[in-house]
Amino acid sequence: MEGSKILNTDIRYVIFRSFIIFTGTISLIFTVVHILLQRPLVNILTSLVSLGLCLFWFFFSGNRAKYTLSRISFLAVFSLVWLPLGYLTSPGSYSAMPYLVIMAAFMLTVIVKNPWEYVFPLSMVIQMPFLFRMEIWYAHLFERYTSEEYRINDLTMNFTVVILTVILTAMFLMRKYRDFNSLMYDLSIQDDLTGLYNKRYLMKALEQEKNRAERTGREFTLFFLDLDNFKKVNDNLGHMEGDRILQELSEILRNGIRNYDLAARYGGDEFILLFPGTLPEDGKVYMQRLEIELKEFCRKYSEFNLAVCWGMSHSRGKTPEEILSEADRNLYLCKAENRSSSR
Repeated sequence: MEGSKILNTDIRYVIFRSFIIFTGTISLIFTVVHILLQRPLVNILTSLVSLGLCLFWFFFSGNRAKYTLSRISFLAVFSLVWLPLGYLTSPGSYSAMPYLVIMAAFMLTVIVKNPWEYVFPLSMVIQMPFLFRMEIWYAHLFERYTSEEYRINDLTMNFTVVILTVILTAMFLMRKYRDFNSLMYDLSIQDDLTGLYNKRYLMKALEQEKNRAERTGREFTLFFLDLDNFKKVNDNLGHMEGDRILQELSEILRNGIRNYDLAARYGGDEFILLFPGTLPEDGKVYMQRLEIELKEFCRKYSEFNLAVCWGMSHSRGKTPEEILSEADRNLYLCKAENRSSSR
């Protein structure tokens, strides 16, 4: 079960299985079409064999240990067996076979995982010029369509299949690419442990908020928080339990602010709350409300005398560095007061 979850996060694996289903479906359709149109037996058998192989690859690739073997055999069969056999048993370039070769080469290139595996799609590039020339050298090997209408129908059907395959695959890849970029962006701005914004994002947001305040006249308030005596938790309960406590505190901060406020982990047991468009007196009101939950949180660890201390600063007339510096100074005044009162 775990192996399947890992595979399903691999884009190539998902595309590979999709291609198998798609190819198997097309093989089934072609088998029926060949039978109805009374095409040569070799065409019917080729479609049936392709359908059987797709069923085999689909169930075989469901096992993580056998996925690589399934994928390599898929690459080998389509580049080294299907291409020459399919081309030599078709009307060649007079049919839609070149379209199908382009589609197959595209499919193989997308699911290639290791550099050496590019030999399979590249082998198709090497084979095709020889197969084109064989139509001149051995014309008797290629049975031309006797009906122009039949040829156009064949071209129409296969051209549609090829274009849809390329478009749908490209759409899928682009969607995954966007999801991956979004994930990478989220990881780059979030703190790994707490899920709050990290210091890098905080500094950028602080700069942007300061520029906005100067442009619009809407000041903001910033709070620098510290979990005092947190070292005792790590020393007595271990860092794993300390991490859990930091995560619990972060959840309180995240849920205790407005959706347009910002909560960030500055480092260690230090946090920042940024309240845009908020005057100092209003910021204090928000912080005092939040303090109710913070004190309840600290009571659960009363044996360590935990306390959430904070220092405030506002943006009026200060640079981002000065804002942080003032909040930091006020924080340490709070910590000093807390320690003197607990003696």
